[in-house]
Amino acid sequence: MPQIRASTPAEAFDTLDPFAVVRPEDPWYADIESYFDRRHYGLVAQLVRRLSPRPTGRDYEHIGIVGHKGSGKTTLVRKAMEELAPKGLHPFYVDAIAAFDQGDLSFSDVILVIARAVIDGLGEAGVDIPAREFEMLKMWFAEELLTESHRQQILASVETEAGAGGSIPWLVKLTAKITAALKSDNEYRREIRQRAERDPVDLVRRANQLLDAAAHALSSRHEERRRLVVVLDNLEKLADRRQVDAAVLRRADGLRELRCHLLLFFAPEDQYAPVTVQADQAFDLITLPMLPVRGRDDGWERVAAPVLDAVRELLARRMDLARVLTEPDAVLLALAKWSGGRLRDIFHLTRLACELSDPDPVTPELMDLAARRLSGERVTAAKPDQWARLAEIARDKQVANDPTDGFLLQHSLVLNYDGEPWWDVHPFVRLDRRFETAWKASRQISGGPS
Repeated sequence: MPQIRASTPAEAFDTLDPFAVVRPEDPWYADIESYFDRRHYGLVAQLVRRLSPRPTGRDYEHIGIVGHKGSGKTTLVRKAMEELAPKGLHPFYVDAIAAFDQGDLSFSDVILVIARAVIDGLGEAGVDIPAREFEMLKMWFAEELLTESHRQQILASVETEAGAGGSIPWLVKLTAKITAALKSDNEYRREIRQRAERDPVDLVRRANQLLDAAAHALSSRHEERRRLVVVLDNLEKLADRRQVDAAVLRRADGLRELRCHLLLFFAPEDQYAPVTVQADQAFDLITLPMLPVRGRDDGWERVAAPVLDAVRELLARRMDLARVLTEPDAVLLALAKWSGGRLRDIFHLTRLACELSDPDPVTPELMDLAARRLSGERVTAAKPDQWARLAEIARDKQVANDPTDGFLLQHSLVLNYDGEPWWDVHPFVRLDRRFETAWKASRQISGGPS
């Protein structure tokens, strides 16, 4: 959709899509990191530091990025890639939701999907590879991963669509068909996995042949050394974290052998309530917390001034605040408070408030009503026996490696903030009477004021 600047609540409703992809070059992009101390919030600078070529740095960095769904990881990574482009980095993106079977993920799937992303990226850039490297890759994909009957079927289809020549477009078609078979349970997927995983070391070696060929081809095109960065986006959105644990975290040694920079998105529970392997034991880890709405010892209704400034710019990029909001300062204060610093909820709340107010401008009271409505929908994820635990977290500001805490993190009923770090319940939770009852009981048990 066109990234217009809204002047009415009806127009603003369309500009506030919580799932819209915003890139650094877009009119809606806001550099919210610039408002905060890097000790409390920041991702771009940490990535630029790690991935910038330097004499003492490793050739390839393999980095995990931990953050809630809707915390802005994708946009900030793209901003970092934009800053790193003049330093010779070339990104390739994988959408884990689209690329993987979410109920059945394997290490070989991850390697093959990375390979496909690189080949697709070369095709989009119009970059080819030498004939020798093409033949090696053709042998890997067509001869070693496929059985005779499957190979004949796929090659006939590929040569019909892309021709029989040796080129990247031919590999694009071939790898698309191979990785498509990994998305559903069928005999071809079982064949490919069996052949790919019979020798994991060789699987990584083959992938590195492709990565080396791609880096060489891109370097020749640009007449300077180019380094590849593969971004495994949306990995944190796979519902079954056991799959990610088995295919990624427990296979980290193999992934760290890849000759490219690798960025993997993880969910908070992968770090704070892991299935088996804690994310920072597998990869260099960067955490993206919520916006720093307050400090650990502040009252939950406090909103720090830099957050108000950041939220103001975030929305001002999409709407004329004076025309869409009746009292911009008061509305923004309520919005920042009820969102808990979660970026996606800033859009959810404002969008709902615009819908409720149209055609009139949004008032602070309507923002509070939007918060109550969203709270009623969001907190239904909490199980009856979890309210006491939510009250404990609100009191102690800590989480534990426990299935209950993992569940609460997964559903963003508990949010993480940086500094120590520390945690708190989402403000939506505080609007529920069940939390109020559990909170009073918790304060009585702890001896604090009720």
